[in-house]
Amino acid sequence: MKQFILAMMYVFSLNTLIAQEEEEEVWRVWYMKPVQGKAEQLQKGLKAHVAKNHGEGQWPEYYYDVLSGPNFGSLMGWSGPHTWKDFDERVRSQADVDHWNRYVAPYLDNSSTGTDFLVFHPELSFDRPQSDGPWPPIFHLSWNYIGPGRGGDYMDVAKSQVESKTKNKSENYHRIYHTASGSNPDAWLYEYPVESMEELKKSTAVGGGGGWEKVFGKAKADELRQKYQGSVKSRMREIIRERKDLSSPPPPPEEN
Repeated sequence: MKQFILAMMYVFSLNTLIAQEEEEEVWRVWYMKPVQGKAEQLQKGLKAHVAKNHGEGQWPEYYYDVLSGPNFGSLMGWSGPHTWKDFDERVRSQADVDHWNRYVAPYLDNSSTGTDFLVFHPELSFDRPQSDGPWPPIFHLSWNYIGPGRGGDYMDVAKSQVESKTKNKSENYHRIYHTASGSNPDAWLYEYPVESMEELKKSTAVGGGGGWEKVFGKAKADELRQKYQGSVKSRMREIIRERKDLSSPPPPPEEN
């Protein structure tokens, strides 16, 4: 019962925090697994579909090859940044639906049809400078699956990570999202941007912690490690690489 109450308190506080943000950044994400032997046909159909229905000024969709993890060999789709209101106002044309059903759907393995809605947390993120452009070609994704009622501890650790990286002048940038709705509502996503596979060493080093002991001292660093280990039940990591040929044009860089 205690765990249930803590979980409800966490969900309520998180939803209250999000509700206070008028323009929260929302992303829809999904995986597309090709039918065995039909990857080429899927990509050909998707390329034509995006060009026709998701070009400049249209609803954006960005696709990535999944290079590692349980979804290896699939495409990962992202649509955003949106607000929740954008999804209310979107009207998908019948021509769009018909084109998808004719040129894309026949080549999809229906075992991977789920979709998640992720909400970006700028206060927990250590983002790249805007001058670096909208995003790099590769992302290292780290999915963290936390236990019920442990969201507060997890967010404390994430905030300390930002403080530590800032003070240490780290270049290991990351963005953090939580799953607002999807297959696992206790999932949080660390998204590490890199320019090449070689740069993955920034986000794959053994030990983690972002230099906690240097910034906070050993006692505080040990406390943060215990909070992290106590809140995270399991993790999954995957590398994704952009497919510009299958994607909408990137958005213009934000003005400072």
